[in-house]
Amino acid sequence: MLVKKILLTCVSLSLLLIGGCGFLKFGTDFVSGGESNPLEAPPDLVTPQWEESLEIPKTANDRVSALETQGPALGAAVLPEFLDVRVRREGPTTWLEVDSDPVTLWPLMRKFWQEQQYPIGKNEPTLGYIETEWKQHTDRSVNSELNQESYDITGEKFRTRLERQPNAVTNIFLTQRGAEVAAVNKGNQILWKPQPPNSERETEMMIRLMEFLGTERQDAQQKLASADAQSLYLDIKDIGGVPVLVVGDIYSRVWRRTGVALDRSGLAIEDHDRNKGVYFVVVDIAQPGVPAEEVIAQKVYYEIHLLSQGKQTLVTAHQVNKGVGVIDSNTAKALLKRVVAAYPGSYPNS
Repeated sequence: MLVKKILLTCVSLSLLLIGGCGFLKFGTDFVSGGESNPLEAPPDLVTPQWEESLEIPKTANDRVSALETQGPALGAAVLPEFLDVRVRREGPTTWLEVDSDPVTLWPLMRKFWQEQQYPIGKNEPTLGYIETEWKQHTDRSVNSELNQESYDITGEKFRTRLERQPNAVTNIFLTQRGAEVAAVNKGNQILWKPQPPNSERETEMMIRLMEFLGTERQDAQQKLASADAQSLYLDIKDIGGVPVLVVGDIYSRVWRRTGVALDRSGLAIEDHDRNKGVYFVVVDIAQPGVPAEEVIAQKVYYEIHLLSQGKQTLVTAHQVNKGVGVIDSNTAKALLKRVVAAYPGSYPNS
């Protein structure tokens, strides 16, 4: 009986569908049909307002990372609830190791320098560094015996470089460059000369950065208090007519120390390839009061190569995109001397 009921139901549905074809009016009537009114949205349906955060990021060809396309959202840097910041040290080279990726840390780095009242001069997320503008400091002193006042004018800028490590860890290298007044010309224009690296200023800024990232100031001071004064062999030699800086340490440690020295010396790191042992640098002639367009016009690019030789590492300087990359001996030696002068620690050539 159940089977018969199912068959009768199917037959009935088939007849209904066949009969329905009569009132669907297939044929050519639809051609002569007129236009109907366009569809209108119901009155209670409101078009959503798009937010800037929903905009499509620019492409990599624009040299703008996704971080920079977020606009005002960067200002709302949110510190993770738990952020482990560790002090790492190899000899006198010190850096911070943070359990977070560079993308998360980037807006925090920007906010840190803004809170320190150092305007950001270079913001390069794709290259991994932030550099502040030059900031001038004026110290006034009074000689009561001679009834004279004197002013000591200096300038400084900072650079933070982030290197991504495995397991969502980031190394933060912080370096300082200083300048002091050398003379004043007839047009009352200040002529500047570079100062030696100031490790005390770097340490103070590292303490402030650790404090900003959630570490108690006293804990940060204790972690950065002890410095390892391990000696290191540094010497510039002439090997086959090519100036070579010989560093008496293994490649991994020399790589980090050389990166810090380049940042300090004004050989600003634009890019790097650790596997090939190359730092791509530009000679930074920027000084307080020098127009940005003048600096850009005088930029010169070089490559600093590192070659592992067991317990020592060889460092050489090369021209970028000129012939086979060879530069004259005097220029190469001058570049290597700048690296040695800014190398972490104070090491006389052996």
